[in-house]
Amino acid sequence: TEKRKEKSRDAARSRRGKESEVFDQLGQCLPVAPSTLAQLDKASIMRVAISHLRLRKLFGFQDKMDSFYSKAVEGFLLLVTSNGDLTYVSESVSLHLGLTQ
Repeated sequence: TEKRKEKSRDAARSRRGKESEVFDQLGQCLPVAPSTLAQLDKASIMRVAISHLRLRKLFGFQDKMDSFYSKAVEGFLLLVTSNGDLTYVSESVSLHLGLTQ
C-alpha cells in the first residue's frame, strides 16, 4: 500500500506540473502585459482567454481594436455585454482609474 500511495502522489505531482505548463503556455498567448500576467491565477487565465476568444469572434483581432480605440478616445475602452458581463477593458484604464487591465 505504501508503494501505491507513493505512485499516486508522483502521478498527481506530474499531472499538476503538466497542467501548470499548459496554463503558462496559454497565458503567453494572451494579449496581456507581462506584469499583469504574473499576477493571474489559473482561473483568471481561463477568464481572460474566454474573453479574448469572445472579442475575436465579435471584432476580429483585439490588438488592432485596442490600438485603434486608444488613439481615437482620450480615456479607456470598456466593453460590457447586454447581460452586464465585463468583456474587455483597454490597458489605458490604469492611467485613468489606477486599476490594472
